[in-house]
Amino acid sequence: MLFKNKVNEIEVKQGIRSLTMATAIKDVVTISGSLEGGSLYAPIDNKQIANIATAMIDKGTDQKDKYEISDILDSIGAEISFSSSSNHINFTAHCMKKDLKTIMHLIAEQLSTPSLKENELELLKTRVLGNLERNKEDTRKQANIALLRKIYYPDHPNFRSTIDESIKLIKKISIENLQNYHDQVFGLGSVRIASVGDVDPDNLNSIIKDSFGVLKAQNLPDVSEFDTAQKSVEHKESIHIPDKTSADVYIGQSIGIDQDHKDYIPLMMAIYILGGNFSARLMQTVRDKEGLTYGIGSSISSASYKRDGYWSTWATFSPELIKKGIESTRKQINLWTSNGVSQSEVETKKQTIVGSYKVGMDTTGGLANRILSNDEKGRDISYLDDYPNIINSVSIDQVNNAIKTYVDPLNLVEVSAGTL
Repeated sequence: MLFKNKVNEIEVKQGIRSLTMATAIKDVVTISGSLEGGSLYAPIDNKQIANIATAMIDKGTDQKDKYEISDILDSIGAEISFSSSSNHINFTAHCMKKDLKTIMHLIAEQLSTPSLKENELELLKTRVLGNLERNKEDTRKQANIALLRKIYYPDHPNFRSTIDESIKLIKKISIENLQNYHDQVFGLGSVRIASVGDVDPDNLNSIIKDSFGVLKAQNLPDVSEFDTAQKSVEHKESIHIPDKTSADVYIGQSIGIDQDHKDYIPLMMAIYILGGNFSARLMQTVRDKEGLTYGIGSSISSASYKRDGYWSTWATFSPELIKKGIESTRKQINLWTSNGVSQSEVETKKQTIVGSYKVGMDTTGGLANRILSNDEKGRDISYLDDYPNIINSVSIDQVNNAIKTYVDPLNLVEVSAGTL
């Protein structure tokens, strides 16, 4: 299967891109769509408005209350969901082919005319605030927030508010805030819809044009400029959370590059070798051989959409083993940076990465998400075909040079959270 031969791409109307892919599955269609939005486009003094506004989308429209919408979906066995990230407002749907018109019209109606009622906002805020209060006890989340606050400046998209700051911001949100954000962001200009399954492109694109044509144009602020990450300097921080039987640790730093940089994939592979799966070095040593941790891993994060991402190692330890566990983890990081990786490790991880990539597209949902994400990043559809070859073409020298270039073991940020 070649994506470039299977995916039909078209701008059905100015500001609406449609990507359709017919598969052997009969009568069922999976939809994954987005528009630029999310916290990056929210007011600078309250980024929480984006999440709350998106969470209000399924609480009813000017034409239908949430119960009527639920009844419609139940009657045809369909699903619609909405979510918000830093860069996008996303929607997904799963339905029968015969119900595509109903579903597309309903998604467009929910995006364009949410009712935004005061009582629904208060119910939502109560639930979100309750979750945030519980997150104060989450050692992993607390450690990760502290790591990002040290790596990035406050105006960077990867910076995070503390939980207490988020609570204060959510309490301030009003219907007027939501309406202003909605008027600016929820509209045409960057709508993308990937549809996979039993699809007729011409019919579906006609439905999309008719349904989403009711949306007004977006008026997004310019968010292209923001400070890069802070210069990497050694930093150690402990967050005491009482009555915890385990502690979480993050060790990491910014990498200064994004996913489009030529060194990104070699660096990603290097970090995968360090701690990307159960056969990686950290799992084999700190967990399996030494028995110091319940779980440990490494990854690159938040390097999409022209952002300088970061790499980190996460681990969870019992409080009495945390010092020894951190020492062992840092020992492996030092060996990795000083000695590099082996040819056999590179070849093994190539197989694992390519295999995982293919498995991720075994379902219509996986295919739709992959097609959408690829288009959001401005990549040609052929990139999905080329990706396995890109992975397999990486050399051991590229991997080891990436470690030397982007990882500084003497200037890592280390954050521990728990009963220390």
